[in-house]
Amino acid sequence: MEDIKRIAADSINNADMVLVGIGEEFGMSLLRMEENLQYKRFLDRIEEIEEYGWLVPYVEKLYLREHKDEKIMKAYNKLGKLLEGKNHYIVSTCTDDCIYDAGFKEDRIVTPCGGYRFMQCEDNCIGGIEEPDEVLLDQIYRSIKTGEEIAEIKKPVCIKCKKKLVFNNVNTDHYAEEGYLDKWDHYTKWLQGTVNRKLCVIELGVGMQFPTVIRWPFEKIVFFNQKSNLFRIHSRLYQLTEEIKERGFSLKENSTDFIINWFV
Repeated sequence: MEDIKRIAADSINNADMVLVGIGEEFGMSLLRMEENLQYKRFLDRIEEIEEYGWLVPYVEKLYLREHKDEKIMKAYNKLGKLLEGKNHYIVSTCTDDCIYDAGFKEDRIVTPCGGYRFMQCEDNCIGGIEEPDEVLLDQIYRSIKTGEEIAEIKKPVCIKCKKKLVFNNVNTDHYAEEGYLDKWDHYTKWLQGTVNRKLCVIELGVGMQFPTVIRWPFEKIVFFNQKSNLFRIHSRLYQLTEEIKERGFSLKENSTDFIINWFV
């Protein structure tokens, strides 16, 4: 492992550009939400009344906002130090939005699977997104913390078709890709600049959940760019294809552990 850290550090230092892919191993878990007494009580209250099921994603957003996983945030912090001063771009399939609170430049991040940052019509009738209602979020948060009456919380609806608004992420039936397409266009233009440049490609915890977003495209980038290297870190799915093995390095380890321990 020390060898791959040294090789990766040298590759980053010598690279003209650095491309980072972040996958599910960096995702914040909601499993501990029900261990929190206040959130558990609120979830139990809304579970009793079917019409309040729409509140669950708002509760998830508020929980993630209030309770960051210290280990994952530490890994993001260490990654930021590795990328300091480098021309880089980060592609993440995580939908918890925590990367946006980790100190990275937002114009160098694209999250094509969406998250909790924007809302859309559940039918995507408008073909657009909007900011969540912070007044509504504050109202829900107060109810979680104080037990205020749920009936006072009004469900937000689409201004056009009057169906409910949902969070703009890949789990939505009619996902509005407008939430990330501008950033994706910026990313693809950045990628064009990697041609014939020294490129260090790092995959952290990227499995097969969305292989067409990071895993397969990154392999293709490294295959065609003879001046590139790929470092694939994953606790299970760390294997490399034969076509890029000469310029690829892999390690069977949890990717957050790998980044955190890099500096030890």
